[in-house]
Amino acid sequence: MLYKIYNLIVKSDLIIDNFFDVLSLNSKKIDVLVQNKNIDFVKIKPKKNCNFDVFSSKSYTEIYKKSLGKFAIKNGNQIIYEPYKNIKEPNLVAYLFSNVFAYLLYQRGNTVLHASAIEIDQKSCFFSGRSGIGKSSILNKLITKGNHLTEDTCCFQKTNQGFTILPSLPYLKLGSDELINFKHKKYSTQLDKRNRTIVTFPSNTKINKNTFKFGFFLKYGKKLRIERIDNTEVLKNFLSNMVSSYPHEKFLHDQQDNLSKLSDIINNGIFYNLYRDEVSDFDLEAVLKII
Repeated sequence: MLYKIYNLIVKSDLIIDNFFDVLSLNSKKIDVLVQNKNIDFVKIKPKKNCNFDVFSSKSYTEIYKKSLGKFAIKNGNQIIYEPYKNIKEPNLVAYLFSNVFAYLLYQRGNTVLHASAIEIDQKSCFFSGRSGIGKSSILNKLITKGNHLTEDTCCFQKTNQGFTILPSLPYLKLGSDELINFKHKKYSTQLDKRNRTIVTFPSNTKINKNTFKFGFFLKYGKKLRIERIDNTEVLKNFLSNMVSSYPHEKFLHDQQDNLSKLSDIINNGIFYNLYRDEVSDFDLEAVLKII
């Protein structure tokens, strides 16, 4: 089957549209091939008690995820996966086309950030931060204001107007107490420590190109507040949350390329640190006043 994901034509032996509302295509052109094959790692050697391991470069990546599977990404156009025998297909698809696909997008020359993203009035913004801080939750609360772009793999692509954020599979991972007030389907997660649910919903086929404008870095603090940050702070935040190569023979060249692209993105956006305490939600009114 052929699908359009992150604006790429993907041929996959997984029947993705059984679970996610994604555009299926008839096309002679294929950008990415995804197929199930046995994998013998050559770069990583996960031990028995290992939960996660990765080797990443601009041309080849290996990923091991305990109880989920093995993955190899080659030259920005091929993903091979060997799933764990008991993994449920919605969990496999969600992980492959977000966490794993992030490295393929990086191999294709894109800047990829661990962040959720939304489009409002053709302007896009992201929410980045460590796992568990509330990226999906904040997007859930803003989703009626605009259009979902991505749950946690935010890919920037250069345009004539600056940058655009590419659309991923339409889903969020949410807790049982988080309300969804639009049409959706739910699938249980197997490996999520917070016992969240995969919530899929209809994609918005009316989304045209968006222009990236704002970035919010989510953090814990003593009180609710928002502050605009300078380019040095923005760069530190990007570097701690983005997909990149791991140290190897071409590592320095890869990092120089990353810094050049990051500088361009930073010059095309406005960035903030957004703080919450341990018990409160983020100040969404402050965010909406900005975007």
